[in-house]
This record gives sequence, C-alpha cells and structure tokens, in this order.
Amino acid sequence: MSLVQVIKNYVTRMIKESEPGYKIMLMDKETTSFVSVVLGMSEVMRQEVYMFERLDQTSSGENMSYLKCLVFVRPTRENIDLLVRELQRPRYGTYYIYFSNVVSKSDVKLLAEADEQEVVREVQELYADYQALSPHLFSLNMLTHSQGLKWASGALQRTVQGVAAVLFSLQVLPSIRYQNNSEMARVLAENVRQTILNESSLYNSPDAEGNTLLLILDRRDDAVTPLLHQWTYEAMVHELLGVASGRVSLAHVAGVADDLKEVVMSPAQDEFYAQSMYLNYGEIGQTIKDLMEEYQKRLSKQQKVESISDMKHFVESYPQFKKMSGTVSKHVTVVGELSRLVGSHTLLAISECQQELVCGSDHSANLQRIRQLVTDPRVREVDAAILVMLYALRHEGHPNTDLKGLVSALNKRNVSDRYLKLLSSLMEFGGARARQSDLFGTQLPQDVSAIRKRFFKGLKGVDNVYTQHKPLLLETLEDLMRGRLREGAFPFCGNSPSQMTASRPQHVVVFVVGGATYEESLAVHQFNVKNTNVRVILGGSTLHSSSSFLSSVEAAMEGVPGKTLRL
Repeated sequence: MSLVQVIKNYVTRMIKESEPGYKIMLMDKETTSFVSVVLGMSEVMRQEVYMFERLDQTSSGENMSYLKCLVFVRPTRENIDLLVRELQRPRYGTYYIYFSNVVSKSDVKLLAEADEQEVVREVQELYADYQALSPHLFSLNMLTHSQGLKWASGALQRTVQGVAAVLFSLQVLPSIRYQNNSEMARVLAENVRQTILNESSLYNSPDAEGNTLLLILDRRDDAVTPLLHQWTYEAMVHELLGVASGRVSLAHVAGVADDLKEVVMSPAQDEFYAQSMYLNYGEIGQTIKDLMEEYQKRLSKQQKVESISDMKHFVESYPQFKKMSGTVSKHVTVVGELSRLVGSHTLLAISECQQELVCGSDHSANLQRIRQLVTDPRVREVDAAILVMLYALRHEGHPNTDLKGLVSALNKRNVSDRYLKLLSSLMEFGGARARQSDLFGTQLPQDVSAIRKRFFKGLKGVDNVYTQHKPLLLETLEDLMRGRLREGAFPFCGNSPSQMTASRPQHVVVFVVGGATYEESLAVHQFNVKNTNVRVILGGSTLHSSSSFLSSVEAAMEGVPGKTLRL
C-alpha cells in the first residue's frame, strides 16, 4: 500500500504501453507535481521520454510528427478544451491520452470528434489524482477548502475526486466513518460513498472489499498541532524553508552555489533524506557529520590515483562519488540554514514554551513565560502571535485568563493587525465551541481507564521537552484499534459493517478536511511501525506549516459573522 509506488507504477505503465521510440510528456500543472515528487525527470527521460511540456503553456510551434505524445492530465473542463484544440491541429504523430481520474463519456466524445486526423491511439483512466509525498502520506494541494462551515466553490468536487482516486488506485473498498460534529466531513463522506457506488466497476480485484476503513476528520477539531514548531528534519524543512512539490528554494541563503539555489527534498528521490526525515534536530546534526566524514574518506582515496587499476576504479566509481558529493553539499547547506534560523529566531525557547503550554496545566507559569517571550525583541512577531493564539486555545474560559494583557503586549510591539484579527478567527475556527474532542484533557473522564490514561498522558515515550505533544490523531487511531472509537462521535456513512470489521480494520485511510501536518505524518509512521497488523495512510487537503494553516483559517473565516473576542 505504498502511495509512492502506486504513482511510479502508473507513470511506468504510461511509458511502456506506448510504441517504442522517443516521446514527449504533455501534462498540466497538477499532474506535473504528481510525477515530479516521486520521479526525477532524468529518471523518466531514461525511458525514452525526450521532453516535457505543459498543456496550458503550449503554443502552435513546429510540427514534430516524428514524436509520440503521452498526455497525462486531470479531467477538468479546461484541460478537455485544451486537448480538443491540440487534436484539431496535432503537432505530434500519435497521442496516448491518460486522465488522472474518471472522465465522462461526453468528454471522451468531444475528443473523438476533434480527432479528425486519427492521431489518438489510446484513452485511459489512471487514478493518480493526488500527490504522494511518502508511502503513507498524500496531499491534494488545496490551501482554500471552505467558506465558514461549508465547502468553498469547487473544493468539494476536487476533494471527492482526490480521495476516491486514492481508494481506486489502492483497490480498496472501504467502510466510511466521519467526524460527527463536522458538516463538511459528513458531506464528503456521502459524496465519496456515492462515487464508489457509481464507479463500482473499477474494482477488478476480488480482494477489494476487505477490512478497510476511510476515516474523515476535520482540522477544526485540532487547531493546535499545525501551530507547533516540530523538530524532525522533514517538518523543520517544511516549516522554516518551505517545500513545494518536493523542492526547496535556497536562493535566499548567503553565498549559496548556483546548483543549490533549488534542491530536491523528496524521500522518493533522495536516499539520505528518506533515511533521515524522521530524525530530530540533534540526531540530524550527527548524521550529517557522519556523512561528511564518510565523504572525506572516499575523497582521500580518490585522490590517490597511482596506477592503471586506480584509474579504472576511479572511472567506475565516479558517478556514485559525484552523487555523494551532491548529497553532502545539499544537506550541509540545508541543515546549516536551519541551524541559523533556529538560533536567530530563538526557536528552541519558543518551542519549549509551546510544548509546556499545550501539554502542561500550570496556567500561572505558562502566562509568565509567554509574557517574557512576547516582549523579547529577538522573537519574530509571528511566533509571538502564535504563542498568544495557543494560550487563547489552551486556557479558553480559565477564570484567571489574561488574554487582554497579552494582546496589549502584542500591540505595544506593533504586531500586524492581521494577527490580531486571526486570533478571533482562530477561536471561531477551532475554539471549544467548534471542537468535538477533549483536546486538552480538561473534561471529566467517564471511567477508570480514561482517568489512568489522563494521568499518564504525555509521560510515556517522551524523549525531551520539545516532543511532549502528541497529536489528537494518534489518540483517535489508538481508540479505533482498541474498538473504542464511539459511533456517536464517528458514525458510519451508510450501513454499518460487521462488528469485527468496524472495530479492527487492517487498512485505514485517514483524510483530514482542512489539511494534515508533518507531526501527524510522523505519528502515523510510528503507529505503522509499532502496529504491524494494520496499515494507516494519511491525507489532507494540503500539508500545513504554521503560516499556511493561518492563511487557510483566514480564508475560511473571511466574511463569516462571528463573535468578537472579549478581551
């Protein structure tokens, strides 16, 4: 059930099913990102792919009828219109058209009518309509998904298509459960179920209908996790540098070499990154040191070319040596920039405060520490604002809350009005009234086992003060596998399956409406390692950093009437 391998297999299938000879790949913006995250363009080009073009950026250039054209696009109205135009004046000898999802018969008819020169050899559906970021993680790259409590225009359809494509590509026919207090989750569940019923013929495997669950959650139930600084290599790169389609821009780094201004940071294309992405900040520093030492050893050996045999060995090992050199240069540069940002923005102190705030219960100590950091000039205004946001979420309704004083401190340091408005929006989006869960463990437990769990929560398996927090998703998965996920809180969509299937699924696809995070991805990875009898896949509207999450809250709550925060 590796999503990366699924997409790779689809691309390989596209290339191999066409006639031998040089080909061009014609893709749209989204399918380009789907392919580029899992396969390097050089890797695709080794399979007789001569060139890549974007369907939305083509012009009536020279006729290249000697080339075959592999078209891989989403079945959107825009793409169908562009393909019709392409086929009316074909530039290539033959066309093999692959859609990333289900395409309507009427659209296929339009293409057939446009193909007057009969250049189309194949039209197929491949269900690769999502970005596979790792074997267990996918994203739909949708930053804006809602308008208040309802789906934004076009967002529901795109989400249904993406989630259904994951299920079709994995050939799993799941039971569906959703978060009960989320109207958006319910609507998505019903639409995905209807899509599965309408396209039941796509399941050609006798094992498709098995012990699988699709669990649909809402980001509003846990607005804390996306705001916290994380310390795994993967999460730090995303939070501090930004990752787009598996690529990171380092153009802003002083003195960076030209070939390092944009680097690939995708586990499917970088073996060292795949092995290091879940290491924490301290571990990655030592791992980079070990990599450097290994490189220096090999370098010293390469410099001792004293015989014909040495020359032969050098020529044979040069490609591998050059690859290792590039790996060392890239990761030393990335980790160096991460280290600079951590130090200059006092992120360790901020992270420690965040963790104590959301995991601890000492209101007075939390308040005092936040006051110190909010007034510290070394702390960025965004970090100061997020600390106040976390305080507002954590101590909402506390009798001694001093949110007014913290907001006053933000005003004194001239924090942007945007963050003050976001504070109110965030409380409407993910405050206590918006949540179904007991996010902070403040409600009175109903039984002895819950009391025991509450007392020991945060103590077991905690490495250090920076990793105390565990996302709500992990608790939900643990309840699910123990058969304790209440049907009242997470009802089934359609008929409930048998009790065994309902409580002990072997495959779980979790989709978070509003976006998932790399902390949740880490939790799922660790859960899969620990529980070998179940496989969990995580997806979301997008993969959030703190800044993208705040932007999505801002977009969702814009123009939505709500209560003004009382300060």
